[in-house]
Amino acid sequence: MHSYSVILDARRGHARLGRCLAGLARDFGQTPTRHEIWLLVDKSRSRIERLAEAHGARLLLLPDRPRGQRLNIVANRSQADVLAFLDPATDPPPGWLALVDQALASQWDVVALISDGWLTTHWLARLPGGGGRIRLLAMRHSWFERVGGFDPDLEGTAERDLLARLRACHASVLQRRMGDGQRSAG
Repeated sequence: MHSYSVILDARRGHARLGRCLAGLARDFGQTPTRHEIWLLVDKSRSRIERLAEAHGARLLLLPDRPRGQRLNIVANRSQADVLAFLDPATDPPPGWLALVDQALASQWDVVALISDGWLTTHWLARLPGGGGRIRLLAMRHSWFERVGGFDPDLEGTAERDLLARLRACHASVLQRRMGDGQRSAG
C-alpha cells in the first residue's frame, strides 16, 4: 500500500470540514497505511485548530496566495508516494482509499472523483474532463512533479487545469462520478 498525503484547502468548505475529517479517519482506520493530513488555512480559527488536533492533521497558515500556489507549497513539503487533493466540502465516499490504492497499483496514474453540480449541463458533462466539480484528485507524487504541479496563479480552476495537463502528458486517468459508478479513462 502507498503512503498518502491528503491535502485540504480549508479556506472553502470549512463548515463541513469535521465530517470530511471523520470520513478520512474512518477509511484510514479500516486500511492502515502511512498518511498525513494537511489543512491549509488563511487565518487562525479555533474550531479548525481543534479539528486538526482531534484528527492528527497538520495546519499550515498561508494567507493571501492563489489556490494553486497554496497547494504547491504543501505538496512540495510532502514525502508521501501519493498526493490526494480533497475538497473539504466532501464526505469522502466509503472505500475511496481502497479504490485509489488499487487503481494506482494497477494501470492508472491519476484518480479523479467528480460530482455533478447544479450548474453542470448535459452537454458539458460529455466534454473531455466532463463537467462537475473535482472532489478528489489523487496521483503519484512523481506525476505531480513531472507536470510542474499546479499553476501558481490559478484560484478556482487549479484542479481542473492540473488534470488537463496530466492528460496532455499522457497520464492514465481513472475518472469516476461520485455516486453513479460511471468511469472513464483519459
